[in-house]
Amino acid sequence: MATSQPPFQWTAEQLLEAVKGLSSEELRRFLEGLRRWRREREEEALLREIWENSQLPPEKQKRFNRLRRKLQEETATEKERAEYLALLKELERRNVRRLEALIKLARRRGVTVRELMRQLGIGAKVRVV
Repeated sequence: MATSQPPFQWTAEQLLEAVKGLSSEELRRFLEGLRRWRREREEEALLREIWENSQLPPEKQKRFNRLRRKLQEETATEKERAEYLALLKELERRNVRRLEALIKLARRRGVTVRELMRQLGIGAKVRVV
């Protein structure tokens, strides 16, 4: 959901004064809309965290794949081995952040992580390194 800018800017104080003038029913509807908007923004942030950490940036991913092949073929130098381990560590950090976001989002939706991954069309990636 894209965030649109209103044609005018209200200060927090002005907004509070306007809210104070609402009837009980209007206030209830306003608060429900505010809660819904906040949940949507928080969910968008979690989804962004999941997608941004689903893999290394493209160039690093290509390099990681090349280095992994060299290690499997036993043709990697010590420098390449060290570079591979550094990229692997970065990938592991990304996977942790991704999993943390998946867990938070699954809790918010009241589903298991496996079910959330199915809903999002994410397959469990098993990498043998």
